[in-house]
Amino acid sequence: MSSQEWGAIADVLRRMNNDGWMSRFGASHDRLFSRVHGNTCFFPFHRRYVLEFENIARGYDPSFVVPYWDATESFRNPAGDPLLSAGALGTNGQGSDRCLVNGIQGNTQMTYPNGHCLRRNYNNGNSINAWYAPEIISSYIQSDTSLAAFRENIEYSIHGAVHLGLGGEMNTGYAAQDFSFMVHHANLDRLWWDWQNTHNAYLMYDGTGSNGAASLSDTIPEDAAVPFGGSSVSSVMVLGYGNVCYTYDSSPNPPQAYPGAGGSSQGRGSVNSASPNASDRNRESSGIQSALNSDDIGRFFPGLGGGSPSRRRRGNESDAARCSSGRGGPIPYPAQLTPMWIEMHGYDPERVRAAHTNACDLVTILNNSTYVSPY
Repeated sequence: MSSQEWGAIADVLRRMNNDGWMSRFGASHDRLFSRVHGNTCFFPFHRRYVLEFENIARGYDPSFVVPYWDATESFRNPAGDPLLSAGALGTNGQGSDRCLVNGIQGNTQMTYPNGHCLRRNYNNGNSINAWYAPEIISSYIQSDTSLAAFRENIEYSIHGAVHLGLGGEMNTGYAAQDFSFMVHHANLDRLWWDWQNTHNAYLMYDGTGSNGAASLSDTIPEDAAVPFGGSSVSSVMVLGYGNVCYTYDSSPNPPQAYPGAGGSSQGRGSVNSASPNASDRNRESSGIQSALNSDDIGRFFPGLGGGSPSRRRRGNESDAARCSSGRGGPIPYPAQLTPMWIEMHGYDPERVRAAHTNACDLVTILNNSTYVSPY
């Protein structure tokens, strides 16, 4: 994005904040927090939430669009991501109050839950702990056959990693006051859309919703500060239809006809990678096919097929030691969610631990093979 485009976004955010909208979004997310995390409503709520933000922003600038931020591609050195710069989302916070002094929201004063400067506080000094590599997210897209499973893996991985990595406002229930929240969740929405296309599962909504068993007829939770008008889960399931008339530049176009309950649209199921870059997608897929054996591909990348007869290994450090040490050769092991974050969301610590171990298993397999990540 150009400096002019970021400047236009900054102007809209400034005017929205002056009119109280940024604090309204922060407060509404805070009050709805327990209902829209830790269950399958996570995806439809945030799709509707970011869309509402965009709709309101277009009242200030009709051309306003929330861009997506694929944070996974800076997984090795998150603090060095071009978007975490003074000309975009801003860098680390400064001073004892960790005030964000630069970027499109530099020195913005918030009113919720009290008066303060918008905060940013990286989780490793002026650095950020390693995030989840694109290959891990690609594995979730391919191997998770239910939305409940995919939601859990995304929440426990890149969703939490980015929130914790940026810290400050993003490490609170009112994280939506930081525009990083919007571009981050736009990317999670993109990943959900890729998963929907991969499995031809546009209308799959299983597991537990915000009020018991998940149902497409459920009303998406809303707060009086940012009302949705009683939107149903079913109304946001398929991009390109109804009020969700948008798509992503790196993803398949919407189906030509609205899918039925069983899901049937020819030509679907081709998304194999989380990366928005077509060249990197191809290099990732071909590299994994040639480097991993068929059992590992079947476990982590079933959409690819193929695989070598036996794993090509390198290195000799034990899997457990490598995972706990945070050293992962070409691909670093992702940091674990903090106990505070797990408790804040009401997650089952054992399920979080199991998901992290599974991700570490994949990193170990990739690093012990001839695979070379294109990222």
